[in-house]
Amino acid sequence: MARDPLVVGVDVAARRPCVAVALRGGRTLEAVSWIDADESLAGDRERLFEWLQDLAPVAVGVDAPQRPRRARGAAAERPRSCDAQLAGRRIPTYQVPTRAAAQRAAGRYAWMETGWAHFRELGRRGFEPPVPGGLPGALGQAPAALEVYPHAAFTTLLGGAPPPKSTRAGLRVRVATLRAAGVVWDEYFDHDSLDALVAALTAWRFVQGRAAPLGDERDGFDWLPVPEHGLLSASGRLTERAALAAADLQRAGEIVLRFRVRPGHQAGVAHFHQPLLELVVEDQRLG
Repeated sequence: MARDPLVVGVDVAARRPCVAVALRGGRTLEAVSWIDADESLAGDRERLFEWLQDLAPVAVGVDAPQRPRRARGAAAERPRSCDAQLAGRRIPTYQVPTRAAAQRAAGRYAWMETGWAHFRELGRRGFEPPVPGGLPGALGQAPAALEVYPHAAFTTLLGGAPPPKSTRAGLRVRVATLRAAGVVWDEYFDHDSLDALVAALTAWRFVQGRAAPLGDERDGFDWLPVPEHGLLSASGRLTERAALAAADLQRAGEIVLRFRVRPGHQAGVAHFHQPLLELVVEDQRLG
């Protein structure tokens, strides 16, 4: 009997470890494997991609632009098509530079350059950016490599922007949203892990034919975890109460009770207050 397919989500970073999670589909989406990869450590990127190759997912969602902005003509002066479409739905985006501009920026775009390298490596390993309307990777096509923007993913799932991910409210809303979407996991609630999880959820929705692309073939597509008929303009920033109501979970105060943190991620979450979250620092790297 064939096992349910796997999808992977990758949160890309440059100054802290990248985080990746594998979800197995079925009645729920269960986290079955996690990995960290520190771009500053020799061999860590290769370790990440060997982990991914061994899992053989049908789709990978990557939290990064898939390539630089085109460098010639009018395209060098305007946003990518997907970014312009997101802005038209009141979802702010990062400015994606040309490769030359990134090189001149002295590390400002280092995480995007890491993402570009990840997409190139995925291409070398047989993953392909899908074309809208094509068959998902689970149905006989090459496994898919999808660009995912987590803030846009959460915003479209909720119908409005959640509180900032650097806040307690923002974390709780993101956890509620993922759980309401059927994602099951019991550790790692830092915002990098939540971004990896929503990237994997988007990959799964793509496999199901329930994800919508924004963009075009020249600039690339950004994928959102809602069907095309569910794409609406964001209603602005939601309060925590409104966002939790949109996520359709009742017991908001009990969502995040325990907080496990990987080495290299403590600084980003240390300001969360103990009455809400119990901070547990994990000494061992994932592998």
